[in-house]
Amino acid sequence: MSYLLSGLNIQNISEYDYTQSYNKYDIIDFQLNTEKSIYPSYTGLGGTGLLFWFNNEYIESFDLDLNNNIISWKNKYAIIEDEDQQYANLLQLSDETLRPFVNFDNNYIELFEDQFLSGSGFDCPEKTIFICFNASSNQDNNSVQNIFRFDREDGWAESNFGTGPSGYLRIKGKDSLGESKIIIDEQEFNAICPIYDTLNIITLIQESGTSGPSGPVITIRQNGKELGNYYDYYSGWLSGFIKLGDTNNSNGVKYYDMFCFSGVLSESELDSYEKYLFEEYFDSDGLYFAKKDVPAGFSESPLGYTGSDYWTRNIDDLFKLSYGSSAEFSAKLSKSNFGDGYQSNISRNINSLNSVFSLNYDGLTDAQAKCLITYFENTPEAKVKSLYEGFSGVSMNLFQPYKKNAELYFLDIDHSTPYNNINNISIKAESLYDSNLDYRGMLVQLDDLNIRTYSDDLEGFEYNDVVYVESVLFSERGYYYYTGAKTNGVISENNGPLGNDSHFTKEFYFKQDVDYSIPEQIRLVNIDYESSTKEYLKDGINYNNLEFDLSFSNRSNKEARALLKFFDDKAGFKIFRYTLPQPYNKEIDVYCPEWSHTYNFYNNNDIRVKFTQFKAKSLEFTNFNTKIDFVSI
Repeated sequence: MSYLLSGLNIQNISEYDYTQSYNKYDIIDFQLNTEKSIYPSYTGLGGTGLLFWFNNEYIESFDLDLNNNIISWKNKYAIIEDEDQQYANLLQLSDETLRPFVNFDNNYIELFEDQFLSGSGFDCPEKTIFICFNASSNQDNNSVQNIFRFDREDGWAESNFGTGPSGYLRIKGKDSLGESKIIIDEQEFNAICPIYDTLNIITLIQESGTSGPSGPVITIRQNGKELGNYYDYYSGWLSGFIKLGDTNNSNGVKYYDMFCFSGVLSESELDSYEKYLFEEYFDSDGLYFAKKDVPAGFSESPLGYTGSDYWTRNIDDLFKLSYGSSAEFSAKLSKSNFGDGYQSNISRNINSLNSVFSLNYDGLTDAQAKCLITYFENTPEAKVKSLYEGFSGVSMNLFQPYKKNAELYFLDIDHSTPYNNINNISIKAESLYDSNLDYRGMLVQLDDLNIRTYSDDLEGFEYNDVVYVESVLFSERGYYYYTGAKTNGVISENNGPLGNDSHFTKEFYFKQDVDYSIPEQIRLVNIDYESSTKEYLKDGINYNNLEFDLSFSNRSNKEARALLKFFDDKAGFKIFRYTLPQPYNKEIDVYCPEWSHTYNFYNNNDIRVKFTQFKAKSLEFTNFNTKIDFVSI
């Protein structure tokens, strides 16, 4: 069993077996195979030995010119004792302009078109070759891409010996089952996994015929699954010259790892080295969830051609959010009090607006509940975002009007079972990486569908429509809200966002619920004279500052979007004007440090907000805006 299962509280999760069928919502622990991963050995196992090994694991693996272009790629296997010449190299012998560039932030070398690396000294009649690569797709689906070749030529020129042609490993075809081919010399094999724009492990077991009854044969495996045998291979495979690259691919082929053992390895050894490559470079192991019934077959595995039709790690492929899901926002501000009721608020960082979501999934069957709970418990096993960050959050579509590609971290889960085979689950999740300085918006974003960029030829407006206006003047740039009558055509320039008789506003124009309360507390200083009485003094000149909550209940999706866009744009600290209701009827400056939203059901939303009065000159603020245009000088 995978180590991943140790952190789960759910039983009966088994390792994937492609000979078995599965039901929708079944969970499998996918590994390439069940063998133990083995790091390639310098001494080999049994009667074999490591012949060569090339990868971008250490900077010492390369000789470079002054432009970080590869001159040679060193064999990790030391072949002689002399310290000055202890490596056999893959050399770049072609024109200097064709030398491949090495980027040490990547764990691969990318070779384009006729770029290549070549070396000699690898003569061996029987060998086992492992290569992990990622070939980019070409526009011409019939073009053949070279991965590597063996040859008798001790140099970089084309083969010219008379005893036989070069031995090639190549790929071609459309990336679909039965159409994509892996080619040894001229023999084509049907690929069982995608071969373009994804990682592949190709294993070749070359037997000379002297050690077995079958004669010369090369057995080919793709991602641990045997594709077939190729008999009487070209004599180039017996030689010791190898040419890596010359790919005939303008988009490039990425070479992650390649190593070769002299001799033929056992099945267990093959599995172990393939699993090393799988665990080192793939991000495909771990738990998968069936989004529909899965028939038996390798092509239906997570790595197979049709695997994505059956297996997923995307929660939106499995479950849809229920009504009643909600969001809460609160700004993390650094507040300075200057006395007399004056204050200053500063956003602490670029994502200081904290957002927490309550995600509801109601009416789940027991199988669905097991699937969702397992998904929740396994989220910390996601891949690491970078060397300096923790694991990635869950990518998912939020409920309206929030964005469709949010990254959330699942924190808490609440599971209840009101009836047999009926389950209700609520997940608390937090968004961490959305910037409140992004002009497109934090979670209610400019998308040119629901919130459009304004232009003179934009057509069709309804009350509460939101548009974004681009302008070189900061005072004019930003979000505007349509408050005019419905129209199907364009709006005249005079009625546009910047017109003299504009039907748009940037101000807070929404009407709160009729039922409201505004608590008020006078800020006083009290002096207590011992054994006598108290004396009250006013605390500064602004002793009646307000902090109050407002409700906007049963609002349509369009009005809710406009409201939430307004607060999203204000980011928890920007000041705006608000007119107090009866009997105050006074316009004051406020900011909104907290608000919440519940999506009750279609076209029915409840929004709660907290307003805090701000006593200062509301026109003198520093606002940051990340919409920057770069020009050439």
